[in-house]
Amino acid sequence: MTVNQHKKIEPLKIVLIAIGGDGGGVLTSWIIKMCENKGYWAQSTSIAGVAQRTGSTVYYIEAIPLKDITINGVLQTPVLAQMPGPFDVDIVMTTELLEAGRALQRKFVSKKTTLIFSTHRNLAIAEKEKPGDGISESNAVFELTNKYAKECLYGNLKLIADKNKSVISASMFGALAASGATPFSKEDFLETITKGGIAVQQSTANFEESYTHIKEMKDKPKELKPTLSPTAFSTMPTAGESQKLQSLIDEIKSNFPPILHDVVYAGITHLSDWQNETWAKVYLDKLQPFLIIDKKKSPQKYELTKQIARYLAIAMAYDDLIFVSDQKTRTERYKEMYDQVEASEDDLVHTLDYLHPSFPEITGFLPKKMGERWENDPKKKALFTKYLDKDRRMYSTNLFSFLMLYTLGGMKKWRLKTYRHHLEMKNVNQWLQNITSVVDQNYNLAVEIAKTYRLKKGYGDTYDRGDSKFAFINKFAIDHKDNFRIDEYVAHLIAVGLKEHEVAKVQEKILEMQPLVMTNNPKASV
Repeated sequence: MTVNQHKKIEPLKIVLIAIGGDGGGVLTSWIIKMCENKGYWAQSTSIAGVAQRTGSTVYYIEAIPLKDITINGVLQTPVLAQMPGPFDVDIVMTTELLEAGRALQRKFVSKKTTLIFSTHRNLAIAEKEKPGDGISESNAVFELTNKYAKECLYGNLKLIADKNKSVISASMFGALAASGATPFSKEDFLETITKGGIAVQQSTANFEESYTHIKEMKDKPKELKPTLSPTAFSTMPTAGESQKLQSLIDEIKSNFPPILHDVVYAGITHLSDWQNETWAKVYLDKLQPFLIIDKKKSPQKYELTKQIARYLAIAMAYDDLIFVSDQKTRTERYKEMYDQVEASEDDLVHTLDYLHPSFPEITGFLPKKMGERWENDPKKKALFTKYLDKDRRMYSTNLFSFLMLYTLGGMKKWRLKTYRHHLEMKNVNQWLQNITSVVDQNYNLAVEIAKTYRLKKGYGDTYDRGDSKFAFINKFAIDHKDNFRIDEYVAHLIAVGLKEHEVAKVQEKILEMQPLVMTNNPKASV
């Protein structure tokens, strides 16, 4: 090529969007090294983000053959872009499904783009913070990717990585090799992994399985299968793990219809773990009156008993200091942590826990009468605020910290004497009384009131917000129980409470509904 010759030379343009911990930096370095080893000038840039989960980072790579930038035998330094231009990317890779949707939003994807993504979900903060089900619709993202990309290649690459005890970066590398969107051979990719010299065996196995999956998909496209689906109750076994549990299973078989077996069994196992089998028996006793009602009013579906069984188990197993401490010292927790960091049994893994106990959590742990006095004592609260109301960091693998948490987690017998337990059971009994007071007049309203307990969850500020929504909606339901559409209004308020973060949104909606419930107009719209 002479100096006077002008030829437009387009580099290979690759965008990688990876979430923290997915090995985006490693994958980028593999691509750069492979390009350089095969006679390319390659450059990468990255912009870290902190808005999603642990942060999604956009890596941008441009690579151009050295022969195309050599003029009269002299290599010319190319001027490459630091970020991708709109609709001008050859390959986009994302390590999670929702990030593929964000790649579309950022205009990285066009009809010249091969889009490669993993179908697994790593929930965003916006999805997690919703009181109800805030998970984004995966199929909607999938439809858009198929519409706007030249080619879509996907699979649960995270699952493949986990099976091979590797990281998703190696899965993505295998998918890239199988896509045929680069000028490099499979051997070039494998050589890059081998030369890297780190976890070669696991990465290679991961690469091969991902490569095979994408190759098969190119030959025969597959439907997207969502990796997240509603959790189903486990089938009740015929025999229990202990004699006490067996007696509870026998009682369920004797007194409850088969349609309720699985949900009630889930309740007794949850409560037996949280407290003991005796507490689970109290749960069964509380369900009996509603079972009798359903035998008369809904002998086919038992909808009221079903909803109460579901949420009563949650109500009777609230999150307190004892529960949190117990969870932090369980063997299963340490096993999960060791698996996450891929540590062997002989390795030492230290765990730093962040704690911030509130004043109500402290008073709730005290005996009933003492807790009541402390809660209403401004001097006690002032002392707590001055000396104890602060974030605390605790290595739960430290002997002293572990023993403290382990001891606290083992105080289940004390739990039933605490002020918090008194408050929770008072709340539960009032909720059940509300259901009982309306069931003869409006069965559907009783079912909706049963569902309101779904709003109460977690601890701290999250619990307080849910508890306030629960209280407002229950009061609204009882105050207007004579309105023949009140069950519809309550169902709508529950939906608002699950969607909206702030209590004020529920209060606003209740105020909007006041004219409707006062007129009792059959044509009134929610």
